[in-house]
Amino acid sequence: MKSLKLISARLNGLACLLVLFAAFPAANRVHSYQVSTVQLVVRVYIDGYQNPADTNLSVQLLDDFGSIEKESHTDNSGMVQFQVLVDAKGISGAVKQVRIYGPGIKDFTEVVEIAPVEVRKTVNLVVHSNSSGTPASNNPPDTHSIAANRLKVPNKAEKEFQKGKDAEEQKNWPEAKKHFEAAVAIYPNYDLAYNGLGQALANSGDAVAARAAFEKAVEINVSFAAAFRNLARLSLNEHKFEEVDNLLTRSLSADPLNAWALAYAAYAELQLQKFDDAIAHARKAHSVKHDGLASVHIVAARAMEEKQRPAEALEEYRIYLQEDATGRDAERAHKAIARLSGTTPN
Repeated sequence: MKSLKLISARLNGLACLLVLFAAFPAANRVHSYQVSTVQLVVRVYIDGYQNPADTNLSVQLLDDFGSIEKESHTDNSGMVQFQVLVDAKGISGAVKQVRIYGPGIKDFTEVVEIAPVEVRKTVNLVVHSNSSGTPASNNPPDTHSIAANRLKVPNKAEKEFQKGKDAEEQKNWPEAKKHFEAAVAIYPNYDLAYNGLGQALANSGDAVAARAAFEKAVEINVSFAAAFRNLARLSLNEHKFEEVDNLLTRSLSADPLNAWALAYAAYAELQLQKFDDAIAHARKAHSVKHDGLASVHIVAARAMEEKQRPAEALEEYRIYLQEDATGRDAERAHKAIARLSGTTPN
């Protein structure tokens, strides 16, 4: 059916262009090509709208012939955003395919049509968990067994939640707060809405109220990894490293391969002089996609130096430079390499 829909969309667009082309004299057949940018927001859910996907699902944007244009990964609310170029003076806009895949879910592809007049388009896509019995090696358990409370969310509460997410995407924090509060007023056991409320409050500068909202989310759902990570962010800002480590340990029990949690657990453990734990978490972070988190190798290197393992520390500094040659820790890495290898830094 998806293939038929794609073919139909392409044929309809072609038919419109042929009609228009035939209707104008040859002198007027010059098309002024003008490109506009559309923000395509893809929200991914697993087995139902009550269960947003977590991080690390791969989302590809394909053209109408199936060639990959862009690829990204879902954030902790199951969202991905792409900037899509569309012919602003075109007739049929653009026809794209969105492919979603990853451990624990069935491969999914959907056709998305973007009109030339659109500047922002949001699509909500429900993928299905893998029922073959294959373990979900990259996904948290709570993304595959929907929390019981989420199955009871009233439609009115869910609509308020979606309005809150829309406002959150626009960084309109007061509006997001209003809708998330409305959602939990309708359904007090709405863990997702409490997490959203906490994010809106945190971004508004109210850390105390944000913490209370995140704590309510994990009270309702003890496997809510994203809410534990959000609590850890608050504790990290306050340099409460013991709290950070405890909160991220709990998050990792539900989402064991989350790169951010692994990297910052390692950082907290370095501060707490739990060097073996820091090394273990850093190495695990390196084993998964960890874009933007190259500094986890600096953490590992420092912990290894403390453990009197200079050769391994040297290797970690070198890996850091391979991943982020001009990063904020590049100078430190160069100096450490020179010190450990007995060479002169560049």
